[in-house]
Amino acid sequence: MALVDYSSSTAESDADETRRRPAKRRKAGPGSGAAASSTSCSSVASAVAMPPLPATFHDLYASTVRQSVSDDPGLHQGRKRQTPHVPGNWPTHLYVEWHPSEAQHDALDELLGLAEVELGDDIKLRNFVTSDLGAHLPLHISLSRPLSLRTANKDDFLDKVTKSIRSSGTGAFVVRPGGLAWYRSPDSDRMFLVLHVVAGAGTGSTNPQLMRLLTRCNTVSTSFNQPALYQKTHNEAVGTAFHVSIAWTFEQPDEEASLRVLGLFKRRQFKELQTWKINVSSVKAKIGNVVSDIALAERAQAATLSSSLLFGR
Repeated sequence: MALVDYSSSTAESDADETRRRPAKRRKAGPGSGAAASSTSCSSVASAVAMPPLPATFHDLYASTVRQSVSDDPGLHQGRKRQTPHVPGNWPTHLYVEWHPSEAQHDALDELLGLAEVELGDDIKLRNFVTSDLGAHLPLHISLSRPLSLRTANKDDFLDKVTKSIRSSGTGAFVVRPGGLAWYRSPDSDRMFLVLHVVAGAGTGSTNPQLMRLLTRCNTVSTSFNQPALYQKTHNEAVGTAFHVSIAWTFEQPDEEASLRVLGLFKRRQFKELQTWKINVSSVKAKIGNVVSDIALAERAQAATLSSSLLFGR
């Protein structure tokens, strides 16, 4: 794990000493006053502005500290694993990660606040957008069901899924929110409020890039005797199943309340949600507490691969 560079204790002592010293009063001069103060503040703000963190930084702290060696619903808001944890096995998940911007986070927070009002006091809606400490949380689009790998298989699994995704010829792409829905996962006893995602205009089909990645992930998962994600049913195509979970509840909302919540997406104040772009440039493989980032091919590389296959080069 990469180390974070902290200042030395000597630097802290110097800083403390500086804070204890009374500031000297300066005589007002030609450059003093509100304008000079504003300029000074702007200069200080620019000087202390920090560069943005790299995307891989989030992978270092993707999990909280484990508080128990056995499943304890009391530590997880009453949630229970459908597949109990087995010591020596590694819980595994493949997914696309999305970090909403500040404005997007605020819009989702407002949306969930109105959803709580529509559901009433009998339904406890817990969100995935903000942590208990108020921190913004990343959201995700699943490309696998919850998997459980043996220690002897986890490295081989990561190697195979990495090679499979990188050889798919899928370049970075964009999806956008297409509407709200309620979803009950086969791996959980919870009801989820989700944002369906759809491919950008001009693709000609429903989520073709996500379908390509899902096929690769499912092929590798089933080769390790793990379940596949999303099976086609008589009334729903697999391509329409991709979503971002934004909240969950143990309770079953009644039909009227459920429909009122789904209708929030079409309100004028949330019209901009339909224009959001969720950039997909990699797939995350989380095995235990370790997250690996599998970058998708550059568009040029994907085009070269397609050309090679077409002309037999």
